[in-house]
Amino acid sequence: MKQYAILGLSYFGKNVLEELLELDADVLIIDKDREVIDAYKNYPVNAIVMDILNEENLRRALPKGLDGVVIDMGEKIEASILATSYCRKIGIPRIYVKAVTEGHAEILRMVGATKIVFPNREAAKRITPLLVSSGLLNYLPVSGKLVIAELEVPERLVGLSLLGANLRQHYGVNLISVKNGETEEYGLFTPEYRFRAGDVALVSGSTEAIEAFADSHGRKAAQGFKLRNLSKLFGRGKKRGS
Repeated sequence: MKQYAILGLSYFGKNVLEELLELDADVLIIDKDREVIDAYKNYPVNAIVMDILNEENLRRALPKGLDGVVIDMGEKIEASILATSYCRKIGIPRIYVKAVTEGHAEILRMVGATKIVFPNREAAKRITPLLVSSGLLNYLPVSGKLVIAELEVPERLVGLSLLGANLRQHYGVNLISVKNGETEEYGLFTPEYRFRAGDVALVSGSTEAIEAFADSHGRKAAQGFKLRNLSKLFGRGKKRGS
């Protein structure tokens, strides 16, 4: 069983905890606020009330062989920097830390964070495309320009086989799976599969390719926005201040 520790239980830390519990992971939570810890006394977690900023106490509290740690000190920038540094010294291989600002993130990288998380910003990047496109159902930036998206299959593809639609040649997207409506589950398919009305496609591709495929619905994006402007959200447009 994988072992993780969550240092600090602000909003992000609590949400990570809930997800880890769904995965049946072994989780240790540490926070100096006893009321916060007591809220999880009936959960299958190990819990310690402790000041995370005491390096020796933290070193004794964290078990050897941890697979990773999540650090969420709320808005306490200095505290998260110190906790990150301590975890690096202890030798924890994966250190995920919530950052507040770009400057904060830069320092976290310097002291050993392996992954910086901006929860609100990342949530916005996933939600905004759904607001401005009627075809997109889910939108997940993966790395660089690579995106995985869930979207309605355009009506003009209904009746065409996967071979006939040739999504890779016409749109530059790769079909991962397909299902019909919300009740059906994603599954395996063959090149002879023919798109049906109500089909939902799970595809991967560049931001531009996903945009083109979503725009192929032939319907205007909400509020008159152009879906192609979404590329600005992912660092491919004019940079704005954070």
